[in-house]
Amino acid sequence: MALYFGDLLPFSSLLLEGLWTALYITLVAMVAGSALGVFLYLGKVGPGKAVSIFCTCYIEAIRNTPLLVQLYLIYFALPALGINLEPIWAAVIGLTLNNAAYTAEIYRAGFESVPHGLREAGKALGMKNAQIVRYIVLLPATRNVFPALTNQLILLFLASSIGSIISLPELTNAIMSVSNTTYRTIEVLAVGGLLYLGVSALLSLASKRAETTLFRWAVGARV
Repeated sequence: MALYFGDLLPFSSLLLEGLWTALYITLVAMVAGSALGVFLYLGKVGPGKAVSIFCTCYIEAIRNTPLLVQLYLIYFALPALGINLEPIWAAVIGLTLNNAAYTAEIYRAGFESVPHGLREAGKALGMKNAQIVRYIVLLPATRNVFPALTNQLILLFLASSIGSIISLPELTNAIMSVSNTTYRTIEVLAVGGLLYLGVSALLSLASKRAETTLFRWAVGARV
C-alpha cells in the first residue's frame, strides 16, 4: 500500500487543536502537581507523625497504581457520588494528583542530596533554619532536581494521551479520529508520533536553556 499524506491536510487544524489541549493539561498539571508535591514532601519529612504517614501512604498508593485506573476512578466512579466532571477537568485532576506523588519524591531526593555538612556549617555560622534553607540548601537542591523535573514534564506530556480513553479531544484522540475517517492509519500515526517527539525535544531543549540561564542568574545575584 502506497503512503499518501495528502489526505491528512484537511485535518491539520484538528491535530493542532489536539496538540494544544495536550500541552494545556500538561502545563496545568505540572504546575499544580509540583506545588502539591512540595506540600507532600514537607508533610512526609515533617514532625507530624499522622501527616507524615498520610503523605507517605498517598505517595506510595499513587506511584504503585496505574494512571489509567486513577483516571477511571475520577471520571467514572465520582459520578456515583454525585460529582460529574468534564473530560478535560478529570484529566487535569488525574494528572495533577499523579504528578504530585512523583514530584514529591523528586524533591526528597534533591534536598537529601545536599551534603549534611553544609547545613552544619550554616548552624556553626549562627544561621537560622530558614536562612540555611534559603542561602545554602535551596540552590544546589533545585539544581539537582531540575533535570528530573524536566523528565517528569515530558513524561506527563506523553501521559496526557491517556485522556483519549475518556473522550478528551487531545492529540491521541484526534489521531484516532483522523485514522477512522481517512483510513490512513500509518500516515496519521507517523505524523502524531512526530508531533509528540518534536514537542518533547523542544521541552527538553527549553529546559536546558532555562536551567543554564536561571542558575547563572541565581549565582550572580547571590554573589
